Amino acid sequence: MADLRRLIARKVIYLVITLFAIATLNFIMFHLLPGEPGTVLLPGRAPKEAIEQLRIYLGLDRPLWYQYWIYMKHVVTLDLGESWYWKGTVINTIMPRLQNTLIFVGIGTFFAIVIGTYAGMLAGARRGKPSDILLTGTGLFFYSIPAFWMGMILLLIFAVQGSLAWFPLKGSYDVGLTNPSLSQIIVDRLYHLFLPVLTFVITAYAEFALIMRNSLTDAFTEDYIQTARAKGLSDRNVLRHHAVPNAMLPTVANTAMYVGYIVTGAIQIEVVFSWDGIGRLTWDALQKRDFPVLQGIFLILA
Repeated sequence: MADLRRLIARKVIYLVITLFAIATLNFIMFHLLPGEPGTVLLPGRAPKEAIEQLRIYLGLDRPLWYQYWIYMKHVVTLDLGESWYWKGTVINTIMPRLQNTLIFVGIGTFFAIVIGTYAGMLAGARRGKPSDILLTGTGLFFYSIPAFWMGMILLLIFAVQGSLAWFPLKGSYDVGLTNPSLSQIIVDRLYHLFLPVLTFVITAYAEFALIMRNSLTDAFTEDYIQTARAKGLSDRNVLRHHAVPNAMLPTVANTAMYVGYIVTGAIQIEVVFSWDGIGRLTWDALQKRDFPVLQGIFLILA
């Protein structure tokens, strides 16, 4: 029992140190950004007096150590402050966008895993054959395409005026809907989600496919596969009941790494499609030098 208490205490101490380090780096990183928030927040070419008054109002005229003290006090009390540009609390600014991104990335990751795992399974089961070469080559080709470029290609094909312009050019919902029903809201959201999700899946599925293929190739060399074949099991049963379950473990582990895609790939896709998510908010906050929102985003994601 004493060992368990020491272990828990050590883990708690490590957690506190980690959170403190994240919060500190979060503060330093954005205060090192070039540019003056006043020149962005104030309209036109504002006079120096107005910029200085805004600095005083935002507390940017105070010593850096004092700003850090106020920031850490807010972090400890879970008060992330007020947005400089969106004129509301940071939490209220972030949460609706975070929800949109989780829906977008969640659906995209689900289909990327399903398609990638199945493609990797087919390639691994037929390694060295034309189908393996075709699936692997196609996956590597799409994996090498930047997400923003793929998004622009899909926009040109399926959103710009033409015979295939079936989907909206931008946005996460139709602003023209008046008093929509729940079914209309769902259909409208899915309609606006299709191209961003398709972009995500095309550029992300190959990673899962390649991991599954390599894991399956390694699994076929293991002794338990040879034992299963020696028992007289068909190749189909060996694949489904012995090779695939063990080859799935690296794929499951890789899924957790896609949390980071919320900030990296999602920024590119959300900016291209004007999807109102956390990635687009990060980009806009960087442009507006809205430090409280940027700090809140990275603190929540970290």
